[in-house]
This record gives sequence, C-alpha cells and structure tokens, in this order.
Amino acid sequence: MSSQAKMESVVGSVEKHEDVNTTATTDAVDNNLDKHGGVTLKSDHDKLGLRASAWKFKKAVLICNLLCIAAACDGYQINLNGNIIANQGFINHIGFANDKGVYALKAQYTSLWGALQSLGQIIGMLLLNPVSDRIGRKQTLYILWAILAASVAIETVVRDWRDWAGAKLLAGTGIGALQVTLPVYITEWSPVNIRGAMVLTYGFWNTIGSFLAPLILTILQSVDPLNYKTAILTQWGFLGVMLPIFLWLPETPAYYAERDQDDRGKAALRRVNGGVLGYDVDAEYAVIKHTILEERRVRHEYGLDSKNLKDVVRTYVACFRGTNMLRTFGAALPACSQQLTGLAFLNTYASLFFKQSGFTNAFLITTILAIIQLVSSVFLILIADKAGRRRPTFISTVGCTLALLIVGILGFVPKTTAVRGLLIFVACVWAFFSKALGSIGWAFVGEVASQKLRARTAGVAAAASVVFGLTFNTTVPLMLNTSGANWSYKTAWLFFGTGVAMVVIIFFFVPEPSLRNAAEMDEMYEKKVPPRKMRKYVTDVQRAQASDVAMAGVWR
Repeated sequence: MSSQAKMESVVGSVEKHEDVNTTATTDAVDNNLDKHGGVTLKSDHDKLGLRASAWKFKKAVLICNLLCIAAACDGYQINLNGNIIANQGFINHIGFANDKGVYALKAQYTSLWGALQSLGQIIGMLLLNPVSDRIGRKQTLYILWAILAASVAIETVVRDWRDWAGAKLLAGTGIGALQVTLPVYITEWSPVNIRGAMVLTYGFWNTIGSFLAPLILTILQSVDPLNYKTAILTQWGFLGVMLPIFLWLPETPAYYAERDQDDRGKAALRRVNGGVLGYDVDAEYAVIKHTILEERRVRHEYGLDSKNLKDVVRTYVACFRGTNMLRTFGAALPACSQQLTGLAFLNTYASLFFKQSGFTNAFLITTILAIIQLVSSVFLILIADKAGRRRPTFISTVGCTLALLIVGILGFVPKTTAVRGLLIFVACVWAFFSKALGSIGWAFVGEVASQKLRARTAGVAAAASVVFGLTFNTTVPLMLNTSGANWSYKTAWLFFGTGVAMVVIIFFFVPEPSLRNAAEMDEMYEKKVPPRKMRKYVTDVQRAQASDVAMAGVWR
C-alpha cells in the first residue's frame, strides 16, 4: 500500500470519530503530503543543534523550564520527609519516650510513612493518569497542586504519627501525579532534537529541591537543633511559586489534536511558536496530527476507542500487548533501576544511615551528596542529546552497582576515620550516577511510549518504579534502624545483587529514543528493531525526509 493510500485508510478508519474541525485538519494534512506521496511525520526543524533550537524556540524552552520548577517541590518533599525523621525536635514531637525518658521513633511507623507515601505515588500515577487524558495536562496540574497543598496543611498542624501518615499519603498522591504529568507535558511541547535536555531539566530542578531540603535541616541543626516546624513551613514557598506558573502555562497541542479540537491546538501552537522565523503552524500541526491519526487507526483495530471505565482499563491492558509491552518495559526499566541500585538506602534515608553509622552531622553529608547530584544534572543536560539516553543509563547503572559493592565491603572492616572518609567519597560517586539514572529515567517515561498510550505508559512505568520504592521505603528503615535489623553498611549487599541484575536487563531491553519523534519510535518497535540497535537504525521517516531534501535540490 502506498503512503497516500495508507493515509486515506487512516483517515477513513477514524472518520466516524471526528468532528467538523477534524475535517478541516484532514484537508491540511492532505495538503502537507510530500512530493513522492508520503506523509510528513518529521519536522524540518528537527535538524537544528542544541543551541540553535534553544534560541529559535525560546518560548517553548521557557515553558518547559518553568514547568520543571515544580519538580523542585517533588525533590524537596521527598528528601525533607526522608531526612526530617533524624531531627531531634521532630522526634520529640512525634516519637515515643523509652524507659530512660529519651524520645525515639518506632521503626514500624517510619516504615509506614515511607510505605504510605509510595502508595500515594502509585495512586497519583495510575488514577490521575486517565484524568489527564480526559481533562488535559493543564487542568491536571491544578488538581495535583490542590492535593499537595492539602498535604502541607496537615504537616503544618501535625499532632502525632497518624497525622503525619495521612499527610504522607496525600503528598505521595500529589507527587505521583506530578511525576507522571510533567514528563508527558514537556515531551509534547519540546522540540524533538532538544527534548532530552528539556526533560532532564526536570531532574535538574528536582535536584535543586533535593539539595535545599538537607541544607535547610543543616542550618536549623546549627541554629536551633529542635526546630523542625520551619522546615515544614518552607514547603508553602514552593506551592506559592507553582500556582502562578500553572495558571500561565498553555495546554499542549498534542492533547487538542487527540481530542479533535484542531483550532485550539493550532492556537496553542501559534501562541508559543507563532513568532518563530520560518515556522509554519499548519505544517507543524499536521506532523502532530499525522502521528495521532496513524495511532488512532491502530487503536481502532484494537477496539480501544471508547472512553468509559471499562475501556480505560483496556487501555492500561493495551500497554502490555504486542509491541506496547516492550515499550512499557523499556520506559520503566531506567527509573526502576534507580530504585534497585539503592535510592532508598543512600538517598531517601541517607541521614538515617549516616547517623546510625556514627556521623555527628548526617545532614551535612546529605547536603554534600545533593550538590554532587546537582552537578550530575547539569552535566546530563549538556550531553543528553549527543550522548543519547541508553549509554548513560547503562554506564550509570554499572557505576551505582560498583559503588554499592564497595560500601558492602566496608561493612566488614573497622570503622576508622579513613574508612568513614572513603564511605563519603563512594557515596558521592554513587550520588552522581544515581542522579543521572533518575533524570534519564523520567526522560524514557515520556519518550518511549506511543502518543495515545503515552500518558498510560508513563503512569504504568512510573508506578512500576514506585512499587519498588514502596517496597524499599517500607523495609530499608527496618534494615537500618538500631531497633530493627541494624544492617547498616551491609544493606548495600542487597542492592548490589539487584544492581547486577539490572545491568544485564538494561543492556538487552532499553532503547535509544534520543533525536527520535513519536512516528520513528512507532516504526522501530513495529518492525521489531532490537532496542540495543535503535541508535543507528535509519527509519522510513528519515529516508522520506532525505528524499524530500534531494528532490528540493533537483527542483532548484
């Protein structure tokens, strides 16, 4: 079947689902066919370099960065909640006195808090995900903001461990919705050739939040060791910055295109990129629409057109059928790998680990680790679209695994000053690679899925990561706490084993989505191109674009 015939088949198969606006867009689509009868699925602007793209699409880059500031709230909340349990003032307020009158937290409650936060993340990722597809990315941002505000309100007036548990459930729900919505929003707005750098700004701002949490606690430790309330109140500052940003941000044109609200989609595209020299709004919107029409045809074949609850469940099931299963697996692996290489051990509960290991100022050490992670985030943004995603993911997993091996070995030697210094150095190395792994992981969540199942796949992939987070946030406090297993350094051996497994799995199943658009990823997976060979694979979309360039040269 020719490309023209294929396009007519696409339009025909979905015609009954389209409204008047779609008819107009179909005409624009037909007018945007290339000279040899194919369809345009790749923009000419995709060939620009990092600096040229960032400068040319300044407003789109601004939108992505402003949205990513919200990620700082994610990093701040998660790290504050994991580290504040080492603050003596918090312990005195929430904890229980022993026979000697000394207050301490019960291991089962710290474990419960971590578990409820992770459970909340799963709820936010899976239940608010269909909401995002129905009401749009922008409206979903308002919902998650309200949930986060409710969690901080409870924390502000916390009375006991029960209140804190409820706040953690709400905080996890809001953070989960944020983690799954932001990468999708950024992926749909960012120019393809700098999409990696834009998605990785999520990791950068997340690290800013992660850095500020232990820094605030370190300052409070030196000024007023029993002051925990100020740290909680600072979260309102992040919410205050987020709300006006959410109010200003536009909806994505991909969402409008999927809903057949083409006039609004073009208006959104015109609002952001209309002032770019040489930018044809109709042609660029047609690229988006082409991809969605093709994916709608495939979805129609699977019988996934309906919007009721039963079919929402079916769309989730579709994430595990055919090539979508490999895409879901590939999207989930990097983020899961971060969890399986010791995130809860040396990040979430780092202050608890270092405190139990005999360090007098655990907050200072976690602040140092946060600075290392910040350096890692900046480095990744600069190399993301040149080095790709797959190679840094593999190298980072190997780096984290080797660092955990060394920490595990240190558990069997006397804890001298030199050994403790080596532990801090190895933890810094681990922090660098772990942050790289986490940042890249969220890029995969937004890039590997098909356009229609992107929000679903992102939810499933992110939730898979959080399932591991739920497991380890529940068990690691019990491993580390002196009233629990008291494994200390030896906890590293568990994550060394899981890290080795992830190195092997990532090598075979993680794809290379760098510099690829949705149509190219669709093609490679449908042709069953092995994920490890995708980086060098030449797609039909690329061949068609090269043919267009050659034909243009002939006409000149």
